[in-house]
Amino acid sequence: MNKYLKYLLMLTLSGFIACESSLVDDDGDPIDGNGQPYNCSNFAYSDTIFYINAATENKIIPVQNLSGQFSAFPEGLQINPETGEIDINKSETGLKYKVSFTPTSSPETVCEFELIVAGVNYLDKVYILDQSDFLATPVFNANPTAISPCPDDDDDIDDDDIDDNSSCKFDEIGPDDKKLADLGIEINSSTGVIDLKKTVENEAFGEVPQNGSTLDVRMYYSLQDNSLGALNGLDLKIFYYEKLQDVPQSLLDEIEDRKSGILSYTQPFIFENGRFLADNPKTKPRPPYLVIVASLQ
Repeated sequence: MNKYLKYLLMLTLSGFIACESSLVDDDGDPIDGNGQPYNCSNFAYSDTIFYINAATENKIIPVQNLSGQFSAFPEGLQINPETGEIDINKSETGLKYKVSFTPTSSPETVCEFELIVAGVNYLDKVYILDQSDFLATPVFNANPTAISPCPDDDDDIDDDDIDDNSSCKFDEIGPDDKKLADLGIEINSSTGVIDLKKTVENEAFGEVPQNGSTLDVRMYYSLQDNSLGALNGLDLKIFYYEKLQDVPQSLLDEIEDRKSGILSYTQPFIFENGRFLADNPKTKPRPPYLVIVASLQ
């Protein structure tokens, strides 16, 4: 290499290093366009958990007016990418989200804030009936280790009666005037636990279930929490297979992708279908998949 080319290369490298060094201080912390460290504590919302309500609008904004770009993970949070405004009522509930903010003054900086949109979720899972694995239990407020706030208090209630004292009401009548029970799906109206074995026996998949059948349904529910009993909804996709070997590998792979690609919980989650490892931008947490397998072999 001749001296001229070496000189150009040195100029290029020195310019690159100077540009890079202008983005961080001596401690390696991001700095803004004025040469000052960018303080990510400027980016926050007023709380870490939010509830839907029956109001026409239920929107939140960052506590400070910030200039930059906003995004959220996983998919489901209705957020304005320019202002950070979040429409809670239009977001998927029962999930934990990571909201990211990149300030205009420090484009190499990514500030993060985690928040929960309260509600119910079910974990993606394969249930094998002949292994006594047939109860799908709801998760509340994106915390699978939390104790259910819903007491099982409807054992002594007739099917036509309503337990007005229950803090949780599952399988409420939806806008279409239908319930999951009308389809044969067995769900405890107080706890939200779905009995998948009885669901099959109730002929939800037909008198003779067909291998590979699916049900796409929406469950409506209300909780006596800060949502004040507002009607909430959750889409569910329920599959039926005769044997484990009949479950397509593509479906098993998708469940694994969901397990490893959704925002992690703050505590280690040792159950099957936990949320852990790296964020996967392709992950779509809705609807949860409940895969029924009649027998292991």
